[in-house]
Amino acid sequence: MEALDWDSDQYKLFSTTNIENRVNADKLFLRFLIEVEKSKVDPRKAFTIKEIMMFIPRKNSGIKNYTTYGFSFMSMLSTQKNRDYFIFENPGVRDEFTSQCQNRLRDNFYWKKHSMGQRVRINPKYLTDLE
Repeated sequence: MEALDWDSDQYKLFSTTNIENRVNADKLFLRFLIEVEKSKVDPRKAFTIKEIMMFIPRKNSGIKNYTTYGFSFMSMLSTQKNRDYFIFENPGVRDEFTSQCQNRLRDNFYWKKHSMGQRVRINPKYLTDLE
């Protein structure tokens, strides 16, 4: 597993300067951006949550614990801790994720059970100018 370099100038399609936090959810987002760039997929396209998961499966995520991965993935998709990494076609889904993240009795895999086909776009504020 490669180490994360938050300030690398090798990233051409995205910027890490707007990523405020550096915990698991934020690391997953950075890993997702890196994988999108490596795969030469247009970062402006709409991704399903399942596609995002395929870019950063647990075994490649740097997170060993299954439950921690589930919560971190959902937190990445939510607005918890002022996250705004994705723009949802159905904003109510993001609200559901945020509510789950804030619930002490949450289902860490709510996203996997109910929302794999939901479509999102990377918030343009995390992308470089892609003329």
